[in-house]
Amino acid sequence: SYGVGNTARALVDAPTLESIDVVDISRDALEMSRLLYPDAARWPLADPRVRVHVEDGRHFLQTTRERFDLITGEPPPPKLAGVASLYSREHFELVRDRLAEGGIATWWLPVHGLLEHDTKAILRAFCLAFDDCSLWRGAGLDWMLVGTRGATGPGTRERFERQWRDPATGAELALLGVE
Repeated sequence: SYGVGNTARALVDAPTLESIDVVDISRDALEMSRLLYPDAARWPLADPRVRVHVEDGRHFLQTTRERFDLITGEPPPPKLAGVASLYSREHFELVRDRLAEGGIATWWLPVHGLLEHDTKAILRAFCLAFDDCSLWRGAGLDWMLVGTRGATGPGTRERFERQWRDPATGAELALLGVE
């Protein structure tokens, strides 16, 4: 889910990324994000590395044989009609299967709209799909699940610190209070 484009904007700010696939079921949602980015040069979908796919994300993953280094998922909360399957073990396994070796998947977990047993069920489904899984606390009760497909680590200290030296990423991290 593209949402309003915040994640896509962060990705296009990363100069090392070669290509970015954005998948959303709503062409209108994609176009409405222009309102948040009135400067056409800042609109994430205008970046030449971005390929836009107007279709269901699950269907996209089922029909592509491409492998990805990073898959982010920010679907609507699972309580909305038709969305619960995007938080299932089967879907998380599909996401894992579309990752390249060493790839990383992140998935939004809106705990603020879930009952405790629903949250635990989603956590279990994710960790059954990903041997290497972790839960990250975000802002308030917006959490993030992270899973990898055979990633090795840790990365080097220099690579980690490079994020703060990058003008776009460093400014965003400072804005978020991550120093």
